[in-house]
Formats: sequence, structure tokens, C-alpha cells
Amino acid sequence: MSVRAFTRIAAGGGGLLAAGFVDRALTPQTRPLSTAAAAAGTLGHIRLYQYQICPFCNKIKALLDLHGLEYETVDVNPLTKKEIKPWSEYRKVPIAVLTPPAGGEPEQINDSPVIAERLLDAIDAAALRPARAAKAFRSPQAMEWAQWSDAKLAVLLFPNITRSFGEAYQAFGYVQDVPHFSTADRLSNQVVGAFAMWMAQGKIKKKYAIDDERQALRGAIHTWVGEGLAGRAFAGGDAPHYGDVCV
Repeated sequence: MSVRAFTRIAAGGGGLLAAGFVDRALTPQTRPLSTAAAAAGTLGHIRLYQYQICPFCNKIKALLDLHGLEYETVDVNPLTKKEIKPWSEYRKVPIAVLTPPAGGEPEQINDSPVIAERLLDAIDAAALRPARAAKAFRSPQAMEWAQWSDAKLAVLLFPNITRSFGEAYQAFGYVQDVPHFSTADRLSNQVVGAFAMWMAQGKIKKKYAIDDERQALRGAIHTWVGEGLAGRAFAGGDAPHYGDVCV
């Protein structure tokens, strides 16, 4: 896929279409690594509280998928947060709850970088891949791209899917398929949530000094394709590293 093709998609169409295409195009097909059994024995049951359109939640799911780890997801109501409010003072997502395989007290982990570090520590402790490969996965270059993804790329997604009320409404369409949301939950989130997102777009752009969100997204894609991938399948070379997962 050429840089020109990425740019064309990022420039036109609805926000979700652009974001979805970029997500698929920048993610080469990979086979899960063979660390699942031992890592699962260390981590136990993994439950991830999420918003489906949250890039930081999807980063954690990509990490789990790459390593073949099974996990449960719970969609959090963006307006009421009733799924986490009774037991968590931390009200953002993602939240991971790890329940030890032999029972015991569940471990709550907040914030995607902290969750990822905890998961990778357990995966490395499983020792089913060479130490060199484990080190390469979290190389300085990998961590730089992971930080870039969080600070530069992920923050561009919100303003690109909320340029209008219609786009924001489309972005919140996923709530219609959440089984445990009531009809009132679905309606209020898609309408009220979309309106709130649309109204917040200007504040987000100002916070991150984004003038033209489409141009900024094109620039970020150029950076990743040109400097990150640099003609390779992955920024990590023949195999993805943590930076690839985050992007």
C-alpha cells in the first residue's frame, strides 16, 4: 500500500471509514506468538473494560491478540460508567482486571501503558521465546514509536471522527450492538454522546494544537510509513515490536 493511497483515504470519506481503513492497512497479518499457555497461567483470567472506539483499548486488545491470549471485554457506558463506578475510583478506560488462575484477589490495572507493561512482564516471564526476541519487542526504538503512537497518532483520531454531528453519531453507532445496554442506554449514548463529542472537538484540537485534523492525520501516516515502516512489513523488521502493536 503506497503512501499516496493512505493519504487519499485519510483525506476523503467519513471519519470512521478513514480511521478504519488506516487501522486495517497499517496492520499486516500476523500469526499469534506461542506464549499463550504459559502467560495465561501467570495472568489468569483477563477482563478488559473498554470503549470499542478507544484507540488505547484497541492497543491492549492488539497486544493480547498477537500473543494468543484469551480475554473478556466489557463495554462501559460512556455516559453513566455504571459498569465500573461501583468498584473503581478510576473512571477512564481501559481498565484490566486480572484474576489469578488459582483464585485469590483480582488485580486492577489502570491506563494502557501500565496495562501493557504488566502483560508484557508476564509474557516475558513465560520464557517461551528467546530472550533476544523479548528484548527486541521492547527495544528503545519500539518504545519510542509506542510513545509517538500515544502522544501523536491516537490524539488525532477523536477530531477526525467528530468533524460533524453526523460523524460523531456514526462513531457512537457501536452502542447499538452492546448486548447489556438498554434501549435507553443506546439512544442516549448515540445522541447525547455524539453531541458531546462533536461539541468537544474544538477543545481537543486546541489542546493538541491541531489546525487541520485531516492534514495532521495525513502527516502522521506519512511519518509512520516513511520513518517507521521504511519499506518493511513492520517497524520491527520481519516481526512486529511493541511500537507496531501500538500503531
